[in-house]
Amino acid sequence: MPLCCGRSVQQDVSEPSASRRTGGRVSPVGSQKELTSDTLTSTTLDSSTLDDGEDNLSVRHTQLHVRARSEHPRYPRRVQVLDAHVPWSSSIEGYRPTDFVAKSVLENDCTVKEGGWADPAEPDREAIARRGSYEHEKRRLPVRFDELGRPLNPVGRTGMCNRGGLGKWGPNHAADPIVTRRCPDKPGTPLEVVVIKRRDTGEWAIPGGMVDAGELVSMTLRREFEEEAGNVPESERERFEDLAGRLFTEANGHEVYRGYVDDPRNTDNAWMETTAFHFHCTADLAVQLPLRAGDDAHNVTWLDVDDAEPRYAALYASHKDWVDRVACELRLRKGHSPKAVAAPAEATPPAPQGRRKPQRSMLGLGRLRIGSPKAARPATTGYGASPPPSPPPSEPASPTASPPPSLPPSPPSPPPSLLPPPPPP
Repeated sequence: MPLCCGRSVQQDVSEPSASRRTGGRVSPVGSQKELTSDTLTSTTLDSSTLDDGEDNLSVRHTQLHVRARSEHPRYPRRVQVLDAHVPWSSSIEGYRPTDFVAKSVLENDCTVKEGGWADPAEPDREAIARRGSYEHEKRRLPVRFDELGRPLNPVGRTGMCNRGGLGKWGPNHAADPIVTRRCPDKPGTPLEVVVIKRRDTGEWAIPGGMVDAGELVSMTLRREFEEEAGNVPESERERFEDLAGRLFTEANGHEVYRGYVDDPRNTDNAWMETTAFHFHCTADLAVQLPLRAGDDAHNVTWLDVDDAEPRYAALYASHKDWVDRVACELRLRKGHSPKAVAAPAEATPPAPQGRRKPQRSMLGLGRLRIGSPKAARPATTGYGASPPPSPPPSEPASPTASPPPSLPPSPPSPPPSLLPPPPPP
């Protein structure tokens, strides 16, 4: 059954887009373990030849791949894609996704404009391999390309091809800080999270943004928080930066999620990936930290982590899933079972029995630079300096808590003279 039934899609937007439309054929590239320039040998295959491992990747993500098929106020209308048609392995006749690339992306081509943040118009497979993909590395799957040499979204079809408003072909890396506190001014000190109101969609979201080429992810987390939630007057700047420095420490941050983001800006050939880290405010810091919206936000506020709060229930992209996970972890650490917020379904396969997946600390992120699928040179300052990884943060323990009891000392061995004589031969 044809997906779009030959219906033409109106593109009444101010930004130009190409009229070319393409099908959904796939070419797998590279080995399943490393994405390097040495593995970029392309062969075009029909989608029916994809193996079960590649198919399962799309199937597992179908329930998360919802907003990537939704409308965006700065995009033309997408072709509708049903759940069953999301995986690339599903055969669809007449799939003609809307082809769109924003004018701002074309104007910032890094090969034309000095300091441009966008890839050139034609995808460079070696550059995509050097950049790396959190999602493909996590799944140990190769990046696949269509017959035009464009990388394919690892989750599946979105109803739109080309790059949309994203600058990079393939993965576009971001960093999202999840900053929480216990509100001291409300009964029960409920958990709250810092959110901003986005200017492009009007939705509430976690503050965050793109990781610049060669930039440490740990630095992006703090920079984006200060730019979007800490636009304080110059007279308060020094105090705010001191408070932010106390918040964004290696000991206080732990990774919540790394991988694909179900984002309305995604297309078949460009998609968002992020590293989300959690930072919890101490009681005094929760009161002192001032919030003021920056240029990319209409507003900023502390928001109750509660499904009964409409703004929280409708957080942008996959942001609610990550905050739900943080809320559940904090409740479990305090010995309470999660009630108001249910734990989100884990997108990654469960770890084998008897093994526990370790949490990432800020130490590893301090050494991670975007532009290479592996860690770059060690940092000498910031989160990647010499201190060893610290355990993930927890809420302050009760001051009356007693230390765990120590084991009693072992009784001393009797002297040789008191030992029983050996049995006669």
